[in-house]
This record gives sequence, structure tokens and C-alpha cells, in this order.
Amino acid sequence: MINNPTIQSELLHQKGYGKYVDDAKSNYLPTIELNAYLQSGKENQDSKTSTTDGKWERVDGYNSEIILRQYIYDGGITPSKVRQAKHEDLSNRYRSFDSIQKTVLESIQIYNNLVKSDEKLRLTRNMVETNEENMDIAKQNEQISGEVLETYQVSSKLHFVADRYLVEEDNKDTAIANYIRYVGIEPEGKTCRPVIDETNIPKTLQEAIRIAVLNNNKILEQIEKIKAQREKIAQAKGEFLPKLNLEFKASIDKDLDLEENGKTKSYYGRLNFNWNLFNGNKDNNATQQERIFLNEQKKNLDDITGEIISQVKSLYGKHLKYTARVIEVQNYVQANVNIVDVYKDQFMAGTRTFIDILNAQSELYESIKTLIDLEYILLDNYYQLLYNFSSLSDNILSSKNQNCEEIEPRAIEFKAKKQHKDMDLELNDLINNTESPIIESYNLTHKEDTSMTEIETAITAMDSKN
Repeated sequence: MINNPTIQSELLHQKGYGKYVDDAKSNYLPTIELNAYLQSGKENQDSKTSTTDGKWERVDGYNSEIILRQYIYDGGITPSKVRQAKHEDLSNRYRSFDSIQKTVLESIQIYNNLVKSDEKLRLTRNMVETNEENMDIAKQNEQISGEVLETYQVSSKLHFVADRYLVEEDNKDTAIANYIRYVGIEPEGKTCRPVIDETNIPKTLQEAIRIAVLNNNKILEQIEKIKAQREKIAQAKGEFLPKLNLEFKASIDKDLDLEENGKTKSYYGRLNFNWNLFNGNKDNNATQQERIFLNEQKKNLDDITGEIISQVKSLYGKHLKYTARVIEVQNYVQANVNIVDVYKDQFMAGTRTFIDILNAQSELYESIKTLIDLEYILLDNYYQLLYNFSSLSDNILSSKNQNCEEIEPRAIEFKAKKQHKDMDLELNDLINNTESPIIESYNLTHKEDTSMTEIETAITAMDSKN
């Protein structure tokens, strides 16, 4: 993530913005000016007492001076400008932190999409294999009974799930492309699902809101903007007050002041006092203007705070509901596993048709997809909640690293409550890593482009077996 262009840009922006503070502090230091000029010309003086009346005289020489001025008091404007620069720098940092957090959140979502696509791809590959086995059974039944309906039904299911497989492959390609965009490199090695740390979730909604209001970067950014605006009001008021500075000057003049008659040197120190008693009411107007802008910033803070509180309420409630829904859908999947098992027993006993099994398997497949989608919605909601707490990066960095090479691929394994021993093989791994013949033969898992015509030809070839 450190190589992400957005993050690199924000880090450089923070560094550059901090220079405004140094610029404001420089007003505390003295200023030194050197002024010099070299002159060559003529003068014609017309004076009643001058002996050179009406004559042009050469005036050649030079003049140089060095002036040091030191700020002493300016109505509190300089200290206020320093404080304003610090508040604006902090405001910019909070804005930058929020931008970085948002990029991290998007990167996490991209990674989660990559892992989810892997899981759904394995699930769909398994379903392709299941329907290939069903096709073999349907062909055998067709040879015995001459009935082709079951073959057509299995063929329909096989065509559908092969299409789903292509969709999931496309989703994975998109996830990989997005991953490269955010991370800068292609994903290497295994991927594994992140784990939700429930200790990061507050016990109550009130606690969640309190954490967000105290720590959210957008709120802190706006608070610093208000503080900076108050300093602008202080500066406008400072214009009513007198200014005091110390000035030292040294100068030398050669043949200019004395007109070709030698040098003039001067040295002095001054304590300058300046008080602008009236300037057309400009300072008062500026003060009123800055007060209006301050009220605007306060209204913006109210709006931002209300938005953050609303988001936290929604995300916190969704976390609880999604957690409960995951449990319900897990039970739904378990029930579908049991249904498939019972239907197979009943099919063997002659009280269920083959299409009943096909439909039950399809519903099991869809229920597992629903479970995977819901679990990742829960994950995304969890990270969005941490983003609103402005603790996303810190929690990720402090969490225990997962070594995906040591973690088995995510698989949803449910066993029927009453299961025939011959059906163990199918229910052991509803998601597995073995390649289906149709997938392997016709390159559905490879990076090369595979046209729909080739895929349809592959499935048709299986339909026409035996």
C-alpha cells in the first residue's frame, strides 16, 4: 500500500502544507534589507544664490543602505497567524488521513472481492462436477428406460452452472485488475479470508457514536477549520491596535548628497510606533465578515457530525443484523444439505424423481452462494465501521498477521444428519480444488479467451456421450 499513488500524493501534500507553519513563524524573525544604487547624470540648478546658475553639472556617485527591522508588537496578528497556520496544517492532515483511510478501505474491499471470487469459483467448479456426475447417471437411466427427460434436465442444469462458472471467472479477472491498480503488483500465492475482531466493535451503540465523534477525521478536520477561522477574527481585531517595531539603519553616500564633494555616512536606531485610527471602517467590516464565515464553519461541523452519527448508527445496526443473518443462512444451508441427503434416499426407494434431487442440489448451491455473499457483506460493513472510527489502518497494522500459505482454502463443509455412506463423497467438500473434466478440457479456468461456442460444444459433446 505504501506504493499507492494516492497515498504517496497525500504524504507529499502533508509535507508541503507543513511549510505554511514555518512561513508564519518567520514573521517573528528580523528582516534585513540592502538597498544600493549607482548614479551618473547631470543637473541644472536655477537658484538666485547659486554661482552655477544655468549650468549643467555632473552628478556621479553611489548610495547604499542596510536596514534591520525587528517585530515587537503588531496587535497580536503575528502570533495569531502562526496559530492559524498550525490549525490549517492539522485540518489538512486530518483531511489527508481520511483520504488515506478511504484508499485503505477500498484496497481491503478489493482484496475481499478477490478472496470471495476464489471461494465462489471453487463452489461453482464443484457444482459443474456434480452435474457431470448427474449426467452420467442420467445417461445410464436413459439406456435402461429409454426416457430422455432426465438427460435434458441435467443438461439444462449443466449449461446453467457452466455459464455461472464463466461469470465467476470474469469476476475474478476484474478483482485481479482492481488489486493491481491499488497495490501495484499482481496477487501472489494463496489468498485467505480476513477475520473479524469483535473486540473492535463497541458493546453499545452509544459507545460507538462516542468513539466516532471523538476520533473521526472528518469531524476533527472541521474542528480545526473552526479554530483557524477564529484566528482570522483575532487578526481582524488586531488591525485596530497599534504596531511597534525596532529599526536600525546604516547608509553611505558618495558624491550624491554632497554633489561631487565627498561621502556622507549615517547610522541610527528607531522605535517605530504606528496606529491606524481610522481606515474607512474596513477593519470592522473584515471582522464582521470573518464572524459570518465562522458561523458557516460551525454549521458545516453540525452537518458532518450528523452525517457520521447517522452512518455509525446504520453500520452498527447492520453489523448486528448481518451477524444474525449469517447464522440463519448457515442453518438454511445445513437444511438444504439434509434435504439433498433425504431426497437421494427417497430416490433410491423410488419415492422421489431425479429432478427432485437436481432441484435440491441447485437450491443448495444457491444457498451457499448467498452465505458467501452475506459473509463478505458483513466483512465490508465491519471495515466501514472501523473507517468511521478512523481506526482502520491502526487495527489492521496491530492485528495478527495471517499466513495464507498455512491456511486451508475456505470451504463450507456440512454433513447431513442422516447420511447414506455412499453419499459421503459429494457432501465432504462442497467446495474443492479438483478440476472438472469439462473445465479442464476446454480451458474454463485458464487465462486464455474461450468463446461461448467452444463451451457449448463441450457440453453438447457430453450430452451426446453413450
